[in-house]
Amino acid sequence: MSNHSKKPTIIYISTILLCLGFGFLISQYNILLAIGMFMCLGMLAMAFVWPEIGTLAVLSCIYGNFLVVAITFHGVPKIAAASIPFLLCVPLAHHMLIDRERFIIDRTFLLMLSFLMVLIASSFFAQGMDFATDWIFTFVQEGLVLYLLIINVVRKFATLRRVIWVLMLTGAFLGALSLYQELTGSYQQQFGGLAIRGLQYETEESRYLDSFGEPRTKIRLADRAQGPIDDANRYAQNMLYLLPLALFQFWGERSRGVRLGAAIAGALILCGVLLSYSRGAFLTIVLLLLVMVSTRYIRFSKLLLSGAVLLLLMAVAAPGYFVRLDTIRGVAGLFSDEAEVRPDGPTRGRMTEMLAAFTVFLDYPVLGVGPGQYFPFYSKDYQLNPDIAFRHLARDRRAHTLYFELAAETGIIGLSLFMAIVLLVLYELWQARCRWVHRRPELANTAMACFLGIIAYLGTATFLHFSFQRYYWLLLALAGATLQICRSETPPQDELPAVPLDAPQALSQEPVQAL
Repeated sequence: MSNHSKKPTIIYISTILLCLGFGFLISQYNILLAIGMFMCLGMLAMAFVWPEIGTLAVLSCIYGNFLVVAITFHGVPKIAAASIPFLLCVPLAHHMLIDRERFIIDRTFLLMLSFLMVLIASSFFAQGMDFATDWIFTFVQEGLVLYLLIINVVRKFATLRRVIWVLMLTGAFLGALSLYQELTGSYQQQFGGLAIRGLQYETEESRYLDSFGEPRTKIRLADRAQGPIDDANRYAQNMLYLLPLALFQFWGERSRGVRLGAAIAGALILCGVLLSYSRGAFLTIVLLLLVMVSTRYIRFSKLLLSGAVLLLLMAVAAPGYFVRLDTIRGVAGLFSDEAEVRPDGPTRGRMTEMLAAFTVFLDYPVLGVGPGQYFPFYSKDYQLNPDIAFRHLARDRRAHTLYFELAAETGIIGLSLFMAIVLLVLYELWQARCRWVHRRPELANTAMACFLGIIAYLGTATFLHFSFQRYYWLLLALAGATLQICRSETPPQDELPAVPLDAPQALSQEPVQAL
């Protein structure tokens, strides 16, 4: 039977299932839920005709955290929301059964399997197996399975390009909601959980003194954009790695309208980052600019202009950011009594949390204390160690840095494997960029965008522990799919190197500057 004759049969079966599911939900639940499920089943039916629709829908839902929002804010049954990611099985089946393509397993996935083995071995030392099991199950579901599915369903550059645009538009949509709240002051309007605004603590001086002899901070309430994640710093972290994707889409597109769309999307994503008031995100933006200067994607003379534009956008969209950034100067006060600015409470607390996790690693250096064990069983006691306590923390706290907490829980073996995974991906992305920079600049630009996106995540991870890890593995899977596409392309032997119109280049040849 030909592929064309199979599709009508699949459509008929899907239509029957659609009608049955719609009728069942109307009779058992409510009309809104039925309409939502009707749309999902309709999407499933479309996925059989156009397999990419399932890929694009699932990745948008994962990045936008729409499934969690549907469960938390709208009472959608967990089983219904959890079934959405299985839409990826539709394009996977299409590739395997109809197109007869091979199943892809790459070196990154094999390293991830090795990391899983380390997690299991480390869990033998766990005090609470429930926490260890949850950590391992999350890694399998949001790491291994997600990575394997994405590199097997995103096989063509056209699909990869659509995926990047879907992620960019999802991020831009979330950033636009945060910007609307800020411009109108309507913080109570949270758009059904897609633009959460929590009241976070900021500081101002008080007449009381703390243990450092400095004015004790008086807590006031301030609104910070938290997106659909309900965490301002995580929102900034996950929005930030979309910025390189938007930038390189802007550089690589030939149509002025599409370039304008990429520019607007990038600006809205950046607004979302700034409205989170994340200090770590700002430092990482500076890091990205320096990396782009060192790789000759931005002229050094233009670095000051880029910084000025960033500061101007901060002044317009998030003027309170300057107050937040001023507290960074207090970091020097942690190490010197002669520093002009004393560290604030959050800075002292985070340093205490980081050092506590590092001390646990020193005590359990090989395999650590077990996945998910540091926070509930070790953090409080180690934080009270007077040798490292910059602030009195009498309750369980996360390490506030991915690297020290992972080292504490999985030891040097686990941390080394985790870093080997990401370093392998970064190395291969750089190699792919070098290979295609002249012949296929669109491939080279995509590889470099993923490279910078991973750098952005790793930079913010210096100040954040490893939660909502599906965002990280989604980014690595996008990079893995990019590498698979680059490997599948064979550069013509007789083709002269092509010079891209707008994309910058670097390495051994003289670069063409974009900025």
